[in-house]
Amino acid sequence: MIDERPPVIDLGRPRSVLEMVTAALSLYVRYPLLFGLLALAVVAPYEVIVLAVTGTAPLGQQSVSAGTGFTLVLLELALIGPLVSALDVHAVAAIGRGERPGLVSVSRLGARSLPVVAAAQIIAGIGIGVGLIAFVIPGVILALRWAVVAQAAAVEGTDWLGALRRSGELARGQYLHVLGIVVLVSLANYGIAGAGAAIAGRSAHPAQVALGILVETITRSFTALTTAVLYFDLLSRNQRRGGSSREGPVAS
Repeated sequence: MIDERPPVIDLGRPRSVLEMVTAALSLYVRYPLLFGLLALAVVAPYEVIVLAVTGTAPLGQQSVSAGTGFTLVLLELALIGPLVSALDVHAVAAIGRGERPGLVSVSRLGARSLPVVAAAQIIAGIGIGVGLIAFVIPGVILALRWAVVAQAAAVEGTDWLGALRRSGELARGQYLHVLGIVVLVSLANYGIAGAGAAIAGRSAHPAQVALGILVETITRSFTALTTAVLYFDLLSRNQRRGGSSREGPVAS
C-alpha cells in the first residue's frame, strides 16, 4: 500500500554513524509493532524450543555444554539472524519507497529470500570464524567486509556468492564507518542484555523467560534494523562514487 505522505526515511543519502542509529531508532518508534513483532515471531519460538530441549532460559545459555552451545550458534547463524535481517531490510526498503509495510507481505518476502540469506550468512560466518582463529585481524576485516551480506542477499536477487561480493563492494573504503556502527550497536546490545540478565538472572521461571525473550527480541531487532540502514547508507555512498546500483527490493 502506498502512503500519500512523504517517506519516513530518505534511504538515498549517506549518514554518519550516529545518524544511522538515530534513523533506526526513529523507525522503531514509528513502527514499534511492525519491527517488534517481526523479530518476536522468530525469537520467541526459537527460545521456547531451546528452553524445552536444554532447560536454559534465554539469558542463561552461556552455561550450556560446549556441544550444545555450538549447535545454538549454528542455529542462530543459519536461521535466526538471517531471518530477522531479511524481514527488517524488506520492511525498511518498503518504508523508503513510501509504502506501508504489512506483517504478512514483509514475512512473505523474508521467507522467500531466506535460503540465499542463510547460505550467504553461513559462509560469511565460517570465513570470519576461521579468520579470527587464524590471525584475528583477517577475521575482523572479513566481518567488516561482509557486514551487510544478509541485506544484499535479501533485496538484490543474487545468490550467496553474489551477496558476498556485493557486500564487499559496498564496504570497500568504508571499513572505519562500518566498524563505528558495529561497535556502537554491540555496546548498546551488551548494555541491554546485561541489564536484562541482572534483572532476570538465569531462572527458567515464566516471568524471567518472558523478560529474556523480550531482551533478545529488542537486541536482535535493533541490530537487524540498524544494519538495514547501514546497507542503504553504503549503497548511497557507492552510487555517489560511481559504483553500480543493483539494489532493487521487491515491492511488498
